Amino acid sequence: MERFAEKIVQKCIQTNLIDEDQSDWLLYSLQRRFMNIGGFLLLIFLGVLIAPFQQVLLLNLGLAFLREKTNGLHMPTKLSCFVFSLICEYSCLFILHQLQENVSFVSVVLLVISTGVIVALAPCNNAAIHCSLSELQSMKKSVYKRLALYGLIIVIFIMWRPILANTLIMAESAVALLVALSKVGVGVR
Repeated sequence: MERFAEKIVQKCIQTNLIDEDQSDWLLYSLQRRFMNIGGFLLLIFLGVLIAPFQQVLLLNLGLAFLREKTNGLHMPTKLSCFVFSLICEYSCLFILHQLQENVSFVSVVLLVISTGVIVALAPCNNAAIHCSLSELQSMKKSVYKRLALYGLIIVIFIMWRPILANTLIMAESAVALLVALSKVGVGVR
């Protein structure tokens, strides 16, 4: 996968799609995309071993949707990233199993705290992403837009399928935790 990403980067440089100084950024972005897709599919497969497909899929989609703009904890190796992701997924699914079918007081508290943490701390930056201040400010606006849309989807699910609203709330809680861990210095800096 890494060689394939490197070939794409070299082709982009040769065809003047990017400058040489953008190669590290593109390589990181491609590797992240490939890892996300492969990891996403593997997490779905392993998740359905312990929870309904609909919940597993929605949990992972919610995480991916928010993390794209918030960033958050990044582990130093691909293996540690996958293991931590699997632990995170299984923990979320376990907690979901403990929650009531309907959106409870606990769910609402989780949602309020998670939204507050994300608003206060996201987006995260690290050496591999190395966003400028203006890029981070633009990303912060995107975080707000995504949270607003995400909140609207949660409200719809509360009325339609409360257990799925809990799933989205759990995904947002996981994202908030990953953002907080990154801000306190855990993972790649």
